[in-house]
Amino acid sequence: MTRWVDGLKSAGVAAGIKPSSELDLGLLVADRPVTWAGTFTRNAAAAECVNWNRSVLGRPARALIVNSGNANACTGGGGRIAVEAAAAAVAEAVGCDVEEVLVCSTGPIGVPLDARLIEAALPAAARSLAPEVDGFSRSILTTDTFPKVSTWTSDGASITGVAKGAAMIAPNMATMLAFVGTDAEVPADALQEATDWAVDRSFNRLWLDGCESTNDSVFVLATGRGPELASRELRAGLLRVCSELALKMARDAEGATKLVRINVEGATSEAAAVELGRAVAGSNLWKAAAHGADPNWGRVLAAIGAVDRQLDIQTTSVAIGDELLFDKGEPCGRLGAAAAAMRADEFSVSVTLDRGDGAAEVLTSDLSEEYVTLNAEVTT
Repeated sequence: MTRWVDGLKSAGVAAGIKPSSELDLGLLVADRPVTWAGTFTRNAAAAECVNWNRSVLGRPARALIVNSGNANACTGGGGRIAVEAAAAAVAEAVGCDVEEVLVCSTGPIGVPLDARLIEAALPAAARSLAPEVDGFSRSILTTDTFPKVSTWTSDGASITGVAKGAAMIAPNMATMLAFVGTDAEVPADALQEATDWAVDRSFNRLWLDGCESTNDSVFVLATGRGPELASRELRAGLLRVCSELALKMARDAEGATKLVRINVEGATSEAAAVELGRAVAGSNLWKAAAHGADPNWGRVLAAIGAVDRQLDIQTTSVAIGDELLFDKGEPCGRLGAAAAAMRADEFSVSVTLDRGDGAAEVLTSDLSEEYVTLNAEVTT
């Protein structure tokens, strides 16, 4: 069973926020105030918990509370009161300052959150704190079908990450919730820099349905119980953990039957390659074709041409799996072989340009009837 790094414990309990008796409240506690870094959604309709966490960024943290089943977003003054009440209750239960508490929520938007449910469940959560991630990782899930956990160890230092996310996934910081702990000794500014770097190259290269969430947050807590890590090693570890969590989200996307890797090479820059990869990943026409195993490579070209107005198709190539279907302005290859590759539960699309050294991979999924059904019934 996966454990948190030294200095962190967690619990998951049922608070009654979800209509079922599922776990829906997670508590993560450090045995002393710790350095932390965070990245948050850029959505202007950000939830009140995001505003709270932004306001305490730069201060030490001692505890984090997260509820599932209710996003507490766009809930007016009551939303702010609920966040403040939850933070105060955690501070009392753990024995810390209220400014040392981080607050997260996930679930339907626009539904008032009853903080009394959190307050009533906190004593049980505090009593059941343990080094294992299991209860916490299950308590944060919404439409996810499985918990998402990743670990990394190097030079005596460890990183453990837990995340949730299956829908409202579009890159603009990090479109989900992720909680990462490391026992490395890291200054606050170095931790924030490494977190930003890793998030940009992992969660921000995940595009499932093109819908940016109101509650997206990534937290990295450094307990300092282990050795110092060089900047390069810290980045490598965070990238490894965050990338694995992002991959698990792509595999668990709502209604998805396939994981699709969009690889772009030869772009003018890495940022340009990411933008073109997102364009393909965000094309509903292409995603529908992916679901039906239809090797419609023209939809790939159309998607990137809509973003890059200077695109020269005479120097552009497209392959599905190992089958080259468009080679520098000319159709080619075997559609049947490409269709066969697309029938697998994972396949790749490769776009090769001749404009520079920029390269990137973007993860996405197919678009199925089940996705439409799931999102036609969220509030009713």
